[in-house]
Amino acid sequence: MSQVIINRSERSAAFWKFILFFVTAVAFIVSAVYFNFNLPTRENSLLKQQVSRYKVQEEAQETFVKTMEDAKLLIDSIGRPGAQAAFLNQQAAAKIQQLVNLQYKDSSIYNQLNKSVLDLFLRYQELTNKMVTLGDAPQQLQEYKQKYEQAQRDLEDARRNLDIIRSSSN
Repeated sequence: MSQVIINRSERSAAFWKFILFFVTAVAFIVSAVYFNFNLPTRENSLLKQQVSRYKVQEEAQETFVKTMEDAKLLIDSIGRPGAQAAFLNQQAAAKIQQLVNLQYKDSSIYNQLNKSVLDLFLRYQELTNKMVTLGDAPQQLQEYKQKYEQAQRDLEDARRNLDIIRSSSN
């Protein structure tokens, strides 16, 4: 006596639909979990590389700024009375060479900024050396200007006096 199942085809269709939807849902969940763990891992590795590059750039810029401040102190010391200008110039040139070696060689904003800073330091050192070479020449120039202006006034007074004497003798 076996029992005859009346709605066998509907039950079979419903079972296969259940299996299909179950397998689809499980595949969807498994793929979501896979992509949820796999993609952030790649993203994390990219972000870690960027962070490490930024750290390297930051450390290099800190070193650049420290060397730049040392060079500035040396160049400022050149103009002080009693300073050995030649020795300080050599040390400043060595610091500037360190700055050249520390600057970035890529197309980043740091490269442009560092080039501008280096150009300014070279001009600053050159102008400081000119100032030391000239010594008190600017003060002497100012004194000469004052003496020249006084001589021009004296000459004008002498010409007026000469004109007065000429006109009174006529």
